[in-house]
Amino acid sequence: MENFSFSGKGQRTTNEDYYINIQFDENTSLHIVADGMGGYSHGDIAAYIATESIVDYFSSRYQETDVERVIWESLKIANGQILQKQKTLQTKLGTTIAGIFIREHIAYAFWLGDVQIYHFRNEELLFLSESHSLINEMRKNEILLNKDIERYRHIVTQSLSGSELKTISITQLELHPSDIICICSDGFYKEYDIDKFVRLSKEERLELLEKDVHVAQDNYTIVLVAKSHVKI
Repeated sequence: MENFSFSGKGQRTTNEDYYINIQFDENTSLHIVADGMGGYSHGDIAAYIATESIVDYFSSRYQETDVERVIWESLKIANGQILQKQKTLQTKLGTTIAGIFIREHIAYAFWLGDVQIYHFRNEELLFLSESHSLINEMRKNEILLNKDIERYRHIVTQSLSGSELKTISITQLELHPSDIICICSDGFYKEYDIDKFVRLSKEERLELLEKDVHVAQDNYTIVLVAKSHVKI
């Protein structure tokens, strides 16, 4: 698999986003973006612990047939490690997270919170993950008012923060040779038009991101993934 990755702290003092790309074998890979929750302490630690815990779990189980079970178990273990770190530090910490596990022509997309996953084919958006946010829940229940959007827009309803995981969003995406998958934190998709960004060349993307390194208001992270013959 080919990938393009970038992360910046923007105008924040620290970067609490964390990403990783792991190639297990020629046809199997794992790609994750975690966004440490700014409302808590040590968001960077939470994002790191969660991501590395998931990778560690997958490293010995990536060949198993029940991929969704492996995803579920890896997230539960990551959540438990964050809970343990909370006890050590005696403070609340957490992270939102999204990732894709690719095996052959199937991508298993999973997420908790508002890190988003996009699936493009020939520049057409086929799939966009639905964030676990209070805004989306209010919209579904038809109780969202315009005056509430700014007030509640940062509140997520699912995360890795030590609380019991009741649900995890997992879906399968069929990959064609020309497909591109994008994973990005909210600081990125609120700053950039993802459809346009994906169409840029690698050089154009880097030029844009390096120019804006101190412009973005929040930490911003993106991972693009494609089959090895697609230049990204």
